[in-house]
Amino acid sequence: MNANARKKLWIGVLVLFALASVVRLVLTVQRDGLGDSTLWIALVIVLLICGVTVAVVLARAGGVAANARQNRPDVGVVPVYSTAEAADEAAAYAGSGRGLMGMGGSPMALVVTGAQIEVWVGRRADAPTWTLRRPVDAAVVQAVYGSRSVDALRLSDGTASVTVVPAYSPLRAMGGSSQEDLRRAVAEVGATGPRG
Repeated sequence: MNANARKKLWIGVLVLFALASVVRLVLTVQRDGLGDSTLWIALVIVLLICGVTVAVVLARAGGVAANARQNRPDVGVVPVYSTAEAADEAAAYAGSGRGLMGMGGSPMALVVTGAQIEVWVGRRADAPTWTLRRPVDAAVVQAVYGSRSVDALRLSDGTASVTVVPAYSPLRAMGGSSQEDLRRAVAEVGATGPRG
């Protein structure tokens, strides 16, 4: 089963569960009244909150990459999420970590041009936040991502660096990076490596 089929199956199961929960809630309320339906009401509310949160995060991730593509239409764009280290790198190389959560997880994009790698932050940015000169070295490192350490891609030109979690599949990347995504990102940025 390919990734697209697994995604559709997962979404289908979630939709069926949500529908079954709503139907059960309606039947329980009609039969027993509102007092005995508290658990199901809470479950439906949690499902709605989770669904809205995931939709917002995915829209933001897609928005940053789309903005970078719109501003730089003729070059490659790698969608990524920030790590805690990326926020520190933004402060060091761009003078500000504005727009990046200190614990990581902010959507970003890497734009790969012939001479440099541009780091884009924000859905409305009209220029990169900072750049790295090519060629860059790549290393797979442990980086802080939320409340845990995950494998992340660190790119460095010897002067500036950026540490990110590739997000070719933003939903999957919300949980951390995959080795396949790390290798693909290294290939797309034309880095030497990865080491790690």
